[in-house]
Amino acid sequence: DLIVAFITGLTTGGLGCLAVQGGLLASSLAYQLEQDVSLHSQTVGQKFKPRIAQPILLFLAAKLAAYTLLGALFGVVGSVLQLTAWMRAVLYIAIGIFMLGNGLRMFNVHPIFRYFVLEPPSWLTRYIRRKSKKGGASLVTPLFLGTLTIFLPCGVTQAMLAAALGSGSAWAGATLMFAFILGTSPVFFGV
Repeated sequence: DLIVAFITGLTTGGLGCLAVQGGLLASSLAYQLEQDVSLHSQTVGQKFKPRIAQPILLFLAAKLAAYTLLGALFGVVGSVLQLTAWMRAVLYIAIGIFMLGNGLRMFNVHPIFRYFVLEPPSWLTRYIRRKSKKGGASLVTPLFLGTLTIFLPCGVTQAMLAAALGSGSAWAGATLMFAFILGTSPVFFGV
């Protein structure tokens, strides 16, 4: 399960999450790039080396920690619900249908598939965008924005969270989400 979660994160999960959350990462980098360009314009004759790796790593570390904790929480909820084998089968079939519907929504196959998305409240989305545009004078901004990504999950992430719920264990839910988000990290870092 962990290898499948990692590979899913590396492929479809990474691209899906990047489409939804990439703007937060880019906006957290914008401030650092502005500082680097300003510093470079003041120094003459030195080679320009932007220092964007640190904010990216902070963003990804916060995202990894937040989703690992969320996976553990979903695992605990799943253990309290005590899903039977039949209920797990139904849950996994529902996850599959949701992922297919979400994919068909992305391709605009039919308007009915627009219902295959779970979005946070619009006030929360506006708040996150407003915070990300302001940037910040410290490295706290990438940490804050990386943590807030739990409120903007992509469809594949939602399916992984449902799998963490179905695991019925805090440890299994946490490691599943850790593997998945770790798989998405190279895509975010590369872009």
